[in-house]
Amino acid sequence: MKSLRLLWGTVFTVAIFLCLCGLARAQVTYDVANYRALADADSSETIPVGTKITVNNWQQYKKFMPIWVQAAFSGAYKWHVGSEPAYTVVVGATHHYPLPRQYVEDTEKYGGQAQLVPLSTGGFSWKGYAAGIPFPNPTEPNAGVKMAYNGWDTFQPRILNFHAVNWLVDTYGNVQPLESDDTFFRTMHLSDPPGGPVNMPFANGYNYVTRFLVILPEQSKYTTEMTLRPDDPKHISEVYAFVPALRRSLRLSSAAKCAPILGTDFVQDDNSWLPPNFKITLIGKKKVLAPVMEYSKAFDLKSYIAPPTSFPGWPRADAVKWQLRTVNLLNLQWLTALGAYCYSQRVYYQDTETNILVPLESYDRNGKFWKVVWYAWTPINFRGQNTVVQIASIAAVQGVDFQNSHITATVETPTTIDEDGAGSGQGGVPAEYRDMGSMTAPGSLQRIMK
Repeated sequence: MKSLRLLWGTVFTVAIFLCLCGLARAQVTYDVANYRALADADSSETIPVGTKITVNNWQQYKKFMPIWVQAAFSGAYKWHVGSEPAYTVVVGATHHYPLPRQYVEDTEKYGGQAQLVPLSTGGFSWKGYAAGIPFPNPTEPNAGVKMAYNGWDTFQPRILNFHAVNWLVDTYGNVQPLESDDTFFRTMHLSDPPGGPVNMPFANGYNYVTRFLVILPEQSKYTTEMTLRPDDPKHISEVYAFVPALRRSLRLSSAAKCAPILGTDFVQDDNSWLPPNFKITLIGKKKVLAPVMEYSKAFDLKSYIAPPTSFPGWPRADAVKWQLRTVNLLNLQWLTALGAYCYSQRVYYQDTETNILVPLESYDRNGKFWKVVWYAWTPINFRGQNTVVQIASIAAVQGVDFQNSHITATVETPTTIDEDGAGSGQGGVPAEYRDMGSMTAPGSLQRIMK
C-alpha cells in the first residue's frame, strides 16, 4: 500500500510539473518580433466598426491587440478575459481629439528650442524646453528619445484632483478596498490656464508634484505620499510619506524606483520615471485597440467588472468602445551603468495624437511578461473642446501583476481642474489644493491632521 501511495504521489507530481511547464510555455516572454507583428500604422488593414471580439475569435484580430490584451485573451494567466458577454471588445469609430489651443500656440511659439543632451551613461537629458510639445517633429537620430520626452512632459493643466476607489485583489481573490484623494500639480512648462505663467515662481526646479492621500481603510487614513519630479531629469525624484501614527513625514529612498505606491500594484517609476535612466528606442508605429469610455458611464463603478472575477476592473462592453489608435511603440531598457533595476524591458504605447504614454508593459529580469499599467480613457470638455487630457481624462486605471496574480483596479470620480474648472462642468479643485506654493512643498504634509 505504501508503494502504491508513493507511485500515485509521483504520478501526481509529474502531472503537475508537466501542466505547469505547459502553462509556462504558453506565457509571454519579451520578443521584439511580437511588437513588430502588430499592424503597421500605414497599413490598409483595419477592423470594421461594430466588430465584436471574444475569446472565441480573438486570434483573428491579434495584430491589433497590445501584448497585454493578447495575454489576457490567451487564458495563460489567472487574470484573463472570460466568456461572459460583458468582456466582449466592441470596436467603435476612431475619433479625433484636438490638442488644447494654448498648447498648440505654445508649440508654434517655442517649438524647436528643446535639445537632447547626451550623457556619459548612454542616456539623454534635455535643455531649452519652454512650453508646448518639446519636439514637434521627432526624427532620427534618437527619434524614440524625443518621442519619450514628448510624453514625459505632455500637456497637463496646472492642478487636477479626483477621488479614487481601488480594489486591491490578491492571488487568493481577497479584496482590500482602498480609497484615496489624488492631486497632481504641474509647476513648469505650463500652457494652462491661458495667459498664466509658464513656470510657477515656487517650482524650485520641480516640474511635476503628486499627492496621494488615503481616505479608507480607517486604520490607514491620512497616510500620504508626495513625489516631486525634477525638471532636470538627471536629478533624482524626491519622495515623502506622512505617517499618521508618527504625526510626521519621512523622506523615502529615491533609489526605490520599484517600491509600491501605498501598497498598490503601481510602483514609483510608473508615476515619476526619468528618461535619462533608459536606453529608449522606437520599435515602430502601429495601430492598436484602446478602450475609450462613454462619459456618461465612465465614472460609474457598475461600468467595470467587480471582483471576484477573472479580470477585475475590465470595462463592461455596454460602457466602452475600443478605438483603433495609432501609437509609437517605445522600448525602454534600464542603463546598466546605473546599477540594478527590477525590469529588463518596458514598452510604452504612445498615442501619436495626444503624446500620452499608455499602456505600459513590463518584463522581469528574465524577460518574462510581468506587469501592465493601462487606462480606460474618456474625452472631456476642456475649455470648449471635446478632447483627451493627461490625467483628467482617466476614468479607470489598472495595475496588473500577471505573474503573481495581483491586481489594483481603480475607478475615479470626474476630475476637477484648476481653480475655474476649465469649462469641464465639474467645478474647480477643492479650496485646500488651490495654494499651489504651499501644497507642492513637503512641509505641507505636517498640516494634514491639523
